[in-house]
Order: sequence, then structure tokens, then C-alpha cells
Amino acid sequence: MIHPNAAALAAAAIMTSLYLPVQAAGTEGQQQLQSKDVIVTATKTKEEVRAVPQAVEVWTQEDLQRMGASDVVSALQLANNVNLSKAGMTGNAVMIRGMSTNHSLILVDGRRYAAEDTDVTTNVYALERMDLSDIDRIEIVRGLSSSLYGSDAMGGVINIITKVPDKAGGTVGVVTGTQNTAEYMNINFGKHHRWSTSFDARLDRRRPFNRYTYSSAAAMSGMTSVTDGSNRSLYGMRRMYHLASVYDFENENDNKLRFDLEYHDDDLRSDFAPAWFSRGPMKLYTAKDKHEYYHEQEKAASVEYTGKTKRNEYMFRTYYNELKKNSLIDNGRDLFPGVMETILGGMYPRSDMDRAKYSTWVTEARDTMYLGSHHNLTFGAEYRKLKYEGTRLAGSPVGLDKDIAGHEVNSYAGYIEDLWQVNDKLLLVPSVRYEHNSQFGSQTTPKIGLTYNLNSNWRFKSNYGRGYKAPSISELYMEMHRAMGSTTVDIYGNPDLDPEKSTSYDFSLEYDKGRNFGKLTYFNNRVSNLIEADRLYGTTYTYVNVAKAHIDGIEAELGHRFGDRWTVKLTHNYLDAVNGRTDERLNYRAKNTTTVQLLYDDHKENGFSAVLWDQFSNDYRFDGQDYTYNTLNFSFRKKLGSGFSLYGGVDDIFNKKVDDIYIDGRMWRIGAEWKW
Repeated sequence: MIHPNAAALAAAAIMTSLYLPVQAAGTEGQQQLQSKDVIVTATKTKEEVRAVPQAVEVWTQEDLQRMGASDVVSALQLANNVNLSKAGMTGNAVMIRGMSTNHSLILVDGRRYAAEDTDVTTNVYALERMDLSDIDRIEIVRGLSSSLYGSDAMGGVINIITKVPDKAGGTVGVVTGTQNTAEYMNINFGKHHRWSTSFDARLDRRRPFNRYTYSSAAAMSGMTSVTDGSNRSLYGMRRMYHLASVYDFENENDNKLRFDLEYHDDDLRSDFAPAWFSRGPMKLYTAKDKHEYYHEQEKAASVEYTGKTKRNEYMFRTYYNELKKNSLIDNGRDLFPGVMETILGGMYPRSDMDRAKYSTWVTEARDTMYLGSHHNLTFGAEYRKLKYEGTRLAGSPVGLDKDIAGHEVNSYAGYIEDLWQVNDKLLLVPSVRYEHNSQFGSQTTPKIGLTYNLNSNWRFKSNYGRGYKAPSISELYMEMHRAMGSTTVDIYGNPDLDPEKSTSYDFSLEYDKGRNFGKLTYFNNRVSNLIEADRLYGTTYTYVNVAKAHIDGIEAELGHRFGDRWTVKLTHNYLDAVNGRTDERLNYRAKNTTTVQLLYDDHKENGFSAVLWDQFSNDYRFDGQDYTYNTLNFSFRKKLGSGFSLYGGVDDIFNKKVDDIYIDGRMWRIGAEWKW
């Protein structure tokens, strides 16, 4: 077992390395990150997108504005092979290359955030807790990233990078549309003495969305179970605040100390359609004037110290964040007659509550040593503490008087990565991570990637590695009895679960010359000990290691620039995702997804930019059925001068609706903002 002081000792070793005799470092990797052609997330150092072996994508602030987006979800609609499918009445599941949402790691400025931790609830709120005006860029790494980021990064990483307080200026704006009306601002107060500070705020009024539902099925004793009406999902107020401050030591090592404070608060509700048992003229309501009220509160604080010399670039930080979730269900149904209340009352309770508190505390250190012109050596250490307290762990029956129980998991990790420029054509990037989990002991996850420049226009890339994901606290210890949807759901954790393990590889060929560009990638993932919710009976489930997953596919991209203003781009993703035990296709994934994009930007000071795209999804698997559909979408931005601009967009122009998979039809948005 690793000693509790291991992380501190590793951090001290990193800081000591600053004084080791090394060759003079190159300076390119130390420049201020500004370009779309540079990425940090793939290697934890600043590297060219063309050079890194992984499949990566960078969305700058300009790209996000061109999308005419009102939030991060709509801004990432064109991210390649990233599925942002709606997760029922909650939020958006995030899948990268067909890997489940709990295999896709979302970071903010490289930091993990406390969140729900099951295979269907991980990340569902993550992209809705950021304001676009506070975002500088979004970096996406597709493919295995466990050697650098550990558990949860088997599918890839999305890193949302916020603006660094710098020069005085700001943004204020308002946006309205089908889903919401919001006011937002980002104010940079400039540099005073050695301090630079910025403040970001967003007030978001979520509109109710009516989704009509009707079902009728035969039930016991000749009775019919009926649901008829509209569900109104998650509407109300959402508030977001972010304060960032940087102290510049103004010394030769460019030392900076950064502080971040964040606060997020939701007051939302959902309304449910009435439901009843019927037999002749008799109606026994199971849901009547049924509502669920949610209050979510998120707090985060971070301290980060950075610096660089001619031979080193280093970082030390510690951060803490927590998420509190409280919900209350109120069902106005009448009491069932006689003994039926005892029998059915637990399945269709008149009231129920749920409380949860997720917290994450991380301390980490990292150093990049520039060993001449051939090697960049990055190594670091991390301590992470996860804690979950809530009613879902206590085993209390449905109702308003529930107990609270808690569990925590600690982990220590160290990693090392070598960026080795073997010659003018070949770049090798080997890396390895050692991690010790308090529940499951030690794991080692290696990875190696390469980029080979065939010539100035063609590049070959490949990656091979292993990953793992430890079972979450919920999967291990949940004992939940809660009213969910139309009935009560009982879920039991399994403390005997084994960690999921994966073996992944990919090959890609990239081309760019003049106005033409393209990519072709084959990827293959094998996941063992896959954790799934297994139905015991009725609506009672437990978590088990029951399956293996085979997920492989092809990513294709082809584009052409017509002069300086027009660009056409075609992407196609083929995905074969099956349960290795049953050979059945995995849910929530399309076999083929094709997107045709037409982009226009006149690049004028008071100019106009727009994107028109059509997305075709073939054989989207949900609940054993396949769905095929396409949507046509449009967005724009018009600069009006003096910092003013108008923007907007329409998703699903032809109002395609598929209720089963939450394709909700036409969505519009229009906004205005002023930058100074």
C-alpha cells in the first residue's frame, strides 16, 4: 500500500527536478496558447494538432460563436464522433467513439468535477454548467487516455478551458429561444498592480418543454394501465457564477498563482402526465397532479501555482468541489381503497424525497522537462478523494423520512510521458500511469502513440494502450428505493464488482495540401468486466460484471476550402458496438452517422459567418429497436460594429420528431451581445 505521504513526496521530487542539469529547452511549447492548431489535453503539454498521435479536435471561441450556440451542448453539435444524446428528462449523456458516458471524462481547465456516478447519469449535467462567454476553447481527445488521466478516460477526454484574466474588457448579452431565455456577462477587470481578475455570471430561465405521452397496456385482473397527457421537463431558474484571479510574480520564471471560485444553483421542476388503472368506468389514479422539484447546488474552489524556466514548465494545484442534489416528488393521487394502498402505495407513492452530496478533492503536481530538441519528459503525481453521502446509500423505503449514509474512495497515482522526436519523420509518445485505489488496489495503464510524416502532406498515426475504470461508489454500495418516472425503482449495489479493463488501438491517415484536407481512422476497443445494471425482477436491479463490449469503427473526414470564405466538409462515422456475451448491439448508438457541413465566413471586421449542416443517423439503437432520421440545421453570427453582434440558429429545420429517442423537433435561438 502506498504511504499517505506518497503524493507529497512525488510533488517534492517534481519540484526538485527544476534544479537538475538538463540541456537547453526549446521555447515553442512554452508560448501562450492561442492557436487552433495547438492542443494541451492530449499530452498535458502544448503541442501541434498535426503532431500528436491521438485523434483530436479544438474548438476556439471563434468556432463556438460561429455555431450561434446558446450553451455548450449546442456548440458541440459538430464535434466529430461525440454523441450528446438526451438522457430522458435530465440532461445529455456524452459518448466518445461509442464508449459509454461514464467512460468519457469531462474536465474544466483540467480539473475533475463532482457529479453523479452511474453508467447512465455520469456527465448528464456537466455541459450545462458553463457559460459560453467564459470559455476560451474546448479540446477533445478521442480514444483511450487512461495513461494520463486514469479511471473514467477509457473513451476520451473533453477539456473546457476558461478565459485567463488579462486585459480589461468584457461581454454582456442576452439570448432567447425554444429552450430558454438567459442573460450573461463576462467582465475582465484588467491588471492592477500584479493582480488580474475576471467575473462571469449567467441567469438562465429554462422553459418547460411539453412532450406528449400516451400508453395503454393490460394489467392485472382485467384492468388497463393508462398514461395520457404531457410531461413538462426540468424548467425553472439556473444560476452560474465564476470568479478567477491571477497573481503575477513578474519574475524570470513567469510564476503565477491562480484562484478560481465557482457557484452553480438550480431551482427546477418537472410535471408528469396523469396515469391510472381503469376497469369499465372505474379509475384508480397512480399519478395525478404529480410534480418533482429539484434543487442543485455546486461549489468549487481551486488554487494553482505555475512557472517555467528554460528547461522546465511546472504546475502544482489543489482543488475541491461538491455537488448537492435535493429532490421532492409530490403526487396528488387519492388513497387507494383498502388493502390496495398497502399493495400499490409503495409502487406509486404520494410523496418521496432524495438527497445526495458528491465531493471531490484533488491535489496534483506536474513537471515538463525539455531535454534538448528530441525529448519532452512530462511526469506528475495526483491524490484524489471521492466522497458520496445520500439517501440512495441508506436503504430507506420511499417517503419523506429517509436516512443518509456515505462512503469514500481514495486514490494515489503517478505518471510519466516522453515526447520523443526520433528523427525528422517519426514522433513517439510512450506513457504509463500507476494508480492505487483504496478499494481495488493497484493498476498500471501503459500507452504508446506515434506520428510518422510520410511527406509534407501525408501523416500516419497510431495508438495502442490499456485502460481501466474502477466501479463507482453507487455501483458498489447503492441501496435505493425511489419513485422514478411512473413507478418505484429499487437498485442494489454490488461490493464484489471487479474493475472494468480495456485494450484499445487505432490507425489513422491524415492529409492536407492547399485547400484540401482529410482523415481516415480505424479504432478498436475491447472492454472486459463491463458493469451493467441487471434486472432481478420487475423494477428491481443490481450491478454486475456480466459482459464484454466490442466497440470498433471508422472515422472519415473530407473537406475543401473554396477561397477564403467558403468551406465544405463531410464526415462519416461507422460504429459497430456489441455486447461480447450476447452479440446484441449496444443501446444509444447509431451504426452510421453522416454530416455534411457548409461554412461561410467573410472575415470582415463587421462581417457575417454561418454554418449549414445536415446530419443523417442510420440504425440508432434504442431498447432493441433501430431508428433512422436526419436533421437540417443552420446557425449564424452578424457583427454590427463597435463590438455589437447578433447570432442565432435553428436546429432540425424540418421539425423531425422521434419521441422514443427524444428527438424533439425544431429548436430556435436568437441572441445579441456586446464586447468591449
